[in-house]
Amino acid sequence: MSDKPIEPITWGGTLSMDVYALLGDELALYELSIRDGRASYVRYRVNEEFLRGISLSGNGISDVLSVAESVLRNYIRSSFMIYTAYLKLVVSGNIKLPGYREYVRGRVRVYVRDGIVIIRETSGDEVRISLISTIEAVEQFVGMIMSLLRMSRIINDVRLGRIGHSVKTILDIFIPSNLALGVKNSHI
Repeated sequence: MSDKPIEPITWGGTLSMDVYALLGDELALYELSIRDGRASYVRYRVNEEFLRGISLSGNGISDVLSVAESVLRNYIRSSFMIYTAYLKLVVSGNIKLPGYREYVRGRVRVYVRDGIVIIRETSGDEVRISLISTIEAVEQFVGMIMSLLRMSRIINDVRLGRIGHSVKTILDIFIPSNLALGVKNSHI
């Protein structure tokens, strides 16, 4: 934070500035502009795209995390029964998931607990995580996402309502490769 006034960007004779505001539990973007002595603004509702490319350092971390939780809670209210999220983060330290059953396939680790599945793939300090949750585990889902964001140095990507790993990865964990799915010589 600084007490120096912010200078707007000048583009083609127009002064322009973007301002984010957390109003209640909704994040809004105001694009303010001044041209020929006339001020105007456009208001947009902002979702998780606000969190893409954020470095978590400095004085504003608690504000960013507050916004992240508001965006996440809005997603929960607008969804029904199944909740998914994809996060691409640069983390500080190891991610520990005690109490989860763990399955390993190469660089992919799958963690399972009643109502929630977490798929984690790491490459150096960067981690890609997909979370899938039922309504019964929605508070674990929210808590896990917020915990992962707190551990992050950089948030590269957040996508709510999506996963970043194929369904085949999930099925490969739960269906043994030697299981025959075909039915031979059956008479109905």
